[in-house]
Amino acid sequence: MSKGEAVNTAPFFIIGSGRSGTTLLRLILGSHSRLSIPPETWYLNKLPDLLTLDRPLTSQECERVVQVMTGHYRWPDLDFHTDEFRRRVAALKSPRLRDIVEIVYLEHLAREHKSRWGDKTPGYIELVPQLAQLFPGAKFIHVIRDGRDVAKSFQVRRWSGDWLHQNAGEWLTAMSCGERWKSSTLARQLLEVRYEDLVLDQENQVRRICQFLEEEFEPQMLTWHTNVENLVPAREIHIHEKLTQAPTSEDVGRWKRELRAREVLVCEALMGRHLKLHGYELHFAGRGWRPILWLTRQYCEQVLPVASMPLRAFRALKKQISAAFGGREAKAGHGS
Repeated sequence: MSKGEAVNTAPFFIIGSGRSGTTLLRLILGSHSRLSIPPETWYLNKLPDLLTLDRPLTSQECERVVQVMTGHYRWPDLDFHTDEFRRRVAALKSPRLRDIVEIVYLEHLAREHKSRWGDKTPGYIELVPQLAQLFPGAKFIHVIRDGRDVAKSFQVRRWSGDWLHQNAGEWLTAMSCGERWKSSTLARQLLEVRYEDLVLDQENQVRRICQFLEEEFEPQMLTWHTNVENLVPAREIHIHEKLTQAPTSEDVGRWKRELRAREVLVCEALMGRHLKLHGYELHFAGRGWRPILWLTRQYCEQVLPVASMPLRAFRALKKQISAAFGGREAKAGHGS
């Protein structure tokens, strides 16, 4: 951005799949003198029917928005007292959804003495059209990482189950959405950034992102790792313990060292088309593997969900029984 140009204040959103490097990019951009990015919000996913309303909200709708926002388990991460938030909402005249939602971002801008806000909630990749309507001129940065690394990271955290195919879902959803928006009228508002490029060629990638956001590149953006504890919520610091140091080439292509051959096969059976489309080399790329990859995909998508139903039902029943007997024991203990 050259001198004399209008300063861009339109918001921006960092989106994608979890475990793809969105937190890394938040820390980098949050080190800029103008950019403020609070912790993940997630509550907009709970308001899909209100996101496209172009009118003032009724009092009942305002109350619903406040309850959804302040009742979300992520709300404490934002360090905004609920009573103060309610007071500011009540002070708005004929508020639209944007007016209410933006109170949180503006509060963080004021605290940090900055002038432009962004959001880093990976799952908002599913809401890009609605967010583009809610915040005209908004820009979206889709962080993409090799899905084999993402699935393994999810599996290690046990966030989506023990099996690798269970941990591919969020990445597949993010990739499908990203490709859809890239082929739509929203394409000019969307920038794809590969995690691997961000790690191996950080300065050039950060400059590219700054150009997309129409912001000046600032050298301190490359020393972001010195500010991790101030920007990552205490509740999540253990999830991002590696970010106290800048990523290295060892963090790229970890699947080659950490996945067994059958796990790579499962990942590529599910992810192959998206991986190839985004320039990732496939291990099982030969023609002879196509029938095996197809059968593996069908097995993971059609057979395993049905086969695992009895086990899931048994676990749910066991949990209910334990809760029932636990409740009785607690009552008995209270009465003694």
